[in-house]
Amino acid sequence: MAADTPRLRDRLAEAAAGAAQDFPGVAFLRPGVVDLLRTRVADRAPRLAGPGARAQGVRVSRDEATGAWHIDIRLVLHRGHRALDVTRAVQTATLAAVRDEPSVSVRVTVTGVV
Repeated sequence: MAADTPRLRDRLAEAAAGAAQDFPGVAFLRPGVVDLLRTRVADRAPRLAGPGARAQGVRVSRDEATGAWHIDIRLVLHRGHRALDVTRAVQTATLAAVRDEPSVSVRVTVTGVV
């Protein structure tokens, strides 16, 4: 794994979170169990937070065989917005935000409605 891969992973996560979180219809990004545990540990040890802290609700992985990046975004919708429309728009916005990276796929999952 290249030395700058963790930094690239964090940049992709931040770009994806930024593209998704302010989109109309998105109530908030939904942290997964790992995000919740990471936040709990960071609360007890503040030095673990800060630069390099990952965006909650976004998971970025890399296929080492192909070099392709995979971005998974979990979000909660505001009531009255169609999940299909919001997920397509968030996917498009995320791909535009990370367009400098050649091989990226984006999966958006709606986990709830408020």
